[in-house]
Amino acid sequence: MKTPGISFVIPVYNMERYLPRVIQCLKVQTMPGFEAIFVNDGSRDNSLAICKRAASEDPRFRIIDQPNKGVAKARNAALDAARGEYVCFLDPDDWVEPDMAKVLYEAAKKENADIVMFGIYNDYYDKNGNCVKTLIDVPALCGVYRGKPFQEHFDVLASYYLVATKMLRRACIEAEHLRFPERTLGEDGLFYVAFMRQNPSCLIAIQKPLYHYTFARSASLSNSWHPERLQDNFYLSDAVWSVVEDWGLQDSEMHRKKACYCTVRDLQLGIKNVCSGPLSAKERTDWLQKTVKLPRVENAIKNTAVKSFHSRNDRIKLLLLKLHQYRAVIWLSSQRHR
Repeated sequence: MKTPGISFVIPVYNMERYLPRVIQCLKVQTMPGFEAIFVNDGSRDNSLAICKRAASEDPRFRIIDQPNKGVAKARNAALDAARGEYVCFLDPDDWVEPDMAKVLYEAAKKENADIVMFGIYNDYYDKNGNCVKTLIDVPALCGVYRGKPFQEHFDVLASYYLVATKMLRRACIEAEHLRFPERTLGEDGLFYVAFMRQNPSCLIAIQKPLYHYTFARSASLSNSWHPERLQDNFYLSDAVWSVVEDWGLQDSEMHRKKACYCTVRDLQLGIKNVCSGPLSAKERTDWLQKTVKLPRVENAIKNTAVKSFHSRNDRIKLLLLKLHQYRAVIWLSSQRHR
């Protein structure tokens, strides 16, 4: 059997509403040489039946059926079964442009790339399922980068976490047997940072948007209450710092600044988390005061420029953190979660 050019990894849990769309966008791909691995993760609706029907009609579609284990284990099951030269991660409530596979695979083969980054459409949906706004997000880089692109462009690549915006060489994934950790938030970023740690030697960045990302889903997840983050909030930025140390670049100002930015970004997520949960204002402020006393967090706040954040709200909160106005930070964030 000929090796597929791309393996699409698609975890499925109760997605009968969206599956026909994602199946159709794969069927019409202008490059036929791919496989799509649908992992039914214990769905209770008709998702499995829809996937089976699609697989019976198209031999490129493969089905893995397993008890509910979460998105990380679903993706990992697909990685264990994948045969493609490259891997793309596709969520079932998203969809891709019909030329996505062709554009990415041809670019990767031409330059023998380890990773290809590309633009996405952020599609914002209202509660009735209508797309009310679309914004385009593209990589900060453009072109072909060889040598040590992740070290040389660490300042723009280190926090570009979303795996849906990347096609990865499967041999690089399997060289270190990279798999998604079992977390409810941030598993994408940890997988990407682990891939980056290997220092891939050829990166391609394409400005063309090829992926449609359903933003209503991501917003609800990042703004929901995650009590485990109270004690373990900096696992993603800690992983970034670990990469800098592995590379022996602790003395590089650019690498330190970016790692500090990632720490503050984790802190901002932690603040959103405590302000979306059941804690009182005092408990929220106590958590923040305790957290900012951690040496790495205190150092990151001091060394991260306010202008480095795009969100006006995050810039204001960072300024208040620098001024030690912790109650004001909690008040501001709590207002946004009412």
